[in-house]
Amino acid sequence: MIEFRNVQAGRPGITLIKGFNWRIAPGENWMIQGPNGSGKTLLLELLAGKNHPTAGELRIDFIDGESWDERYAQRKRFIHYVPTHAVQSLLKQDQHQYYQQRYYSIGDQQQPTVQQVLGHAVDALNALNLPPEFAIDHLLAVDANRLSNGQLKKLLLIKVLLSGLPRLMLFDYPFEGLDQASRIALCRFIDYLIDQHGMQVVIVDQHNELPTRINHVLQMQDFQRLAREEYGRSSAETQPPSWSDRSQPVYRAPGTDPVVEVFDLKIQYGEKVILENFNWRVNKGERWALVGGNGAGKTTLFSMIFADHPMAYSQSVYLFGRRRGTGESIWDIKRRISYLGPEQLSYLSPAHIHTTAHEYLRHALRKWDAPRFAQIAEAFRAEGFLGLPMRALSSGQLQIVLIMQCLLTECELLLLDEPFQFLDADRKAALHHVLNRYLDENKTLILITHYATDLAQWTNHTKYL
Repeated sequence: MIEFRNVQAGRPGITLIKGFNWRIAPGENWMIQGPNGSGKTLLLELLAGKNHPTAGELRIDFIDGESWDERYAQRKRFIHYVPTHAVQSLLKQDQHQYYQQRYYSIGDQQQPTVQQVLGHAVDALNALNLPPEFAIDHLLAVDANRLSNGQLKKLLLIKVLLSGLPRLMLFDYPFEGLDQASRIALCRFIDYLIDQHGMQVVIVDQHNELPTRINHVLQMQDFQRLAREEYGRSSAETQPPSWSDRSQPVYRAPGTDPVVEVFDLKIQYGEKVILENFNWRVNKGERWALVGGNGAGKTTLFSMIFADHPMAYSQSVYLFGRRRGTGESIWDIKRRISYLGPEQLSYLSPAHIHTTAHEYLRHALRKWDAPRFAQIAEAFRAEGFLGLPMRALSSGQLQIVLIMQCLLTECELLLLDEPFQFLDADRKAALHHVLNRYLDENKTLILITHYATDLAQWTNHTKYL
């Protein structure tokens, strides 16, 4: 039995939850839903012991040690928490790392391999009975910082479970960044852990496939419990939709001037070939999707376009009609491109940013357009949290801040890598609305997403990796 009794809690200097009550009975597996910034992640942190009530009581019946040390050891053993942005904990604990670093560390012997990250626990992999989609034998010799966002998520989950099977497993947006096959595999795996090991699960999520054993939902609103109810889900709902069912895209390509051209591209790390004989042309005003499973090379290709990857200098990569390495500076290129990607959020380290979200944006933008800022802030209903410290924002709110930074930068080419992750339904609709106003015949879009509905609405060309 787990019970919140009149709990009060928050962030440093900010009280968010007051008088909160919630009861989790044995055999119950919960999904927590609600708008961005409604308190979902804070509840997981309280359960995991990463945050503590300032008033009231949080009672967990299997945490019953007499001393603080005993209770800490029990919580560490019996409760495992997989945070949203924990992937960088697999790498070096260095706050000075930057998100492009994996592209500039070729040959760096200090970068740990997947096997080194897992340590001696790797010998227990077979006992986990992982789904085939989660097998990582082929990745053991790969540097961890070479993994895609989705692969890092899988590795993080496996590392947590190899430390011992808990009684309570907490997941904060576990499906974001995973391709469709991996999302369905994770659902099956969580169901397996519940059925075979008696584990209880609490998941924070918005709109993804869910394990069939999730049987209760908690709705949050403004750090208060809006509703709690039983939840049922048909296994048919986790079946992948047919790509042939996509509706007609909104935009048509109006021009033929090349913005991106790639000829016979080869991406290789050691003996591992990611892409080979890859050719691609993107014309001005076109709407493209890059489609492929986790680790297919989508984000690496983005890094070459956005001038982050040194390999682009040895390849035939042309941007705006000019080959990379023919005299233009990185900043000449970046001024014409606006980029949003999951690695930005992973490396943002909001705990080390002491400004408000509004101040962060003013500092980050080259040119400040106050009327346009106000318009976009209103569209995202962001006025209520832009005055808060960055460290106090939720994952969805941080994502909105990065989206605003991207859309407030005038550019010719827009690169969006998983832009809809962490967004609630209203904020996702707002992003669709803002994009409709932002994109015109002079702007080119390349989108990475694992959701067919996004591709149907925003792209009319698809490149499969």
